[in-house]
Amino acid sequence: MRKTIASWLPTLMATALLAASTANADEYGKWVKDEKQKTYVCEYKYETKASTKAKPDYAVQNAVIYYADPERKNWVYYYNAKSDPWARCAAPTHPKYDNTAMYWQHLGEDKHNYIDYPDKGYCPAPKNGKNPIPAFPLPPK
Repeated sequence: MRKTIASWLPTLMATALLAASTANADEYGKWVKDEKQKTYVCEYKYETKASTKAKPDYAVQNAVIYYADPERKNWVYYYNAKSDPWARCAAPTHPKYDNTAMYWQHLGEDKHNYIDYPDKGYCPAPKNGKNPIPAFPLPPK
């Protein structure tokens, strides 16, 4: 029996869709509320600079909102795999939040103060990441 191209078409389309869905692996998980820590935590998975088509490589960081802390509740803090903070982005409750251009700050050399990135709308990439961080999913209210 000979198979026609039409009989292979569904398989080819499914393969193409799978390839397209994994081509951009940078993604967020769902926000999880931690009552004890009084935080919302969301995993951010991204493709690393070492990643290739032949050998994909991914890493995970955490985005955290301290919803009960008056000093930190208006920011989404980013922590690397070692749980070290390195940047923060204005959350929807922050006065500088803009859903068209994210407002970022990075941790200064003193490891205590955050400093604005010079360009409005600039989105950093993790140190080992290929791409700038995409907008985070809106946290629960």
